[in-house]
Amino acid sequence: MTDKLDTDVRFSIIPEWLLDMDVSDKAVRLYAVLARYADNDTQNAFPGRTLLARRLKCSLKSIDRASEELIAHGAVSRKQRVKDGKYQSSIYTVHRAGPRVTHDATPRHTRRDPASPVTHITRTTELELPNDIFRHFDEFWNTYPRKLGKGEARQAFARAVNIYGHEVIIDGVNKFASDPNLPAKQFIPRPATWLNQERWHDEPYPAVDKKPWERPAEVPGHRDWVKALHNLDEHYECKPGEFGCK
Repeated sequence: MTDKLDTDVRFSIIPEWLLDMDVSDKAVRLYAVLARYADNDTQNAFPGRTLLARRLKCSLKSIDRASEELIAHGAVSRKQRVKDGKYQSSIYTVHRAGPRVTHDATPRHTRRDPASPVTHITRTTELELPNDIFRHFDEFWNTYPRKLGKGEARQAFARAVNIYGHEVIIDGVNKFASDPNLPAKQFIPRPATWLNQERWHDEPYPAVDKKPWERPAEVPGHRDWVKALHNLDEHYECKPGEFGCK
């Protein structure tokens, strides 16, 4: 025999529970690429976003959206690497354990009720269950003083929790929401912005004794124009007891 067996066949295994998740095709493909780079023992991988975009033939923003999907559903976790004060490529941890699919031997067309695909969830040691993340997010959302962009806020919350833990985020938002010197609502950052910028590290807002646009009430002569109207028997601006008005 002169034929040679080519053993240089590279592949990536995708767990079936991921295929049953409500995630995009791009997210499934990203999981496969990350699994291809993951270490067999730690399941850690650290390919750069540029490399991932090239492998998936898409933009960097598409990579970010797909990774946020995987993180939010507990399929992948991510931590930022910093060396000598400079950011490096993130470390992704590919989670193999997840919802297990129960296969029913009954032909699909004869089933009366569709079986739920999720029968068991194994908790990993590196990432909270998605349900826990969403429960903590609801607490965050109900506390945050400005309700804008709930979807992007949920994804930003999942990323922050994977790095800092939910206790830090919840404690930070409670302090932020109870700050007596909060600005007007239109000047409060969007929830996702607050999370992405790690604003729980911010100092409290400084106390403001008087709003800058308010005119001091004790400026001499500031009611002279009202008195002039009063003398003309026009009293619609007079205060009770002012200039003898009742």
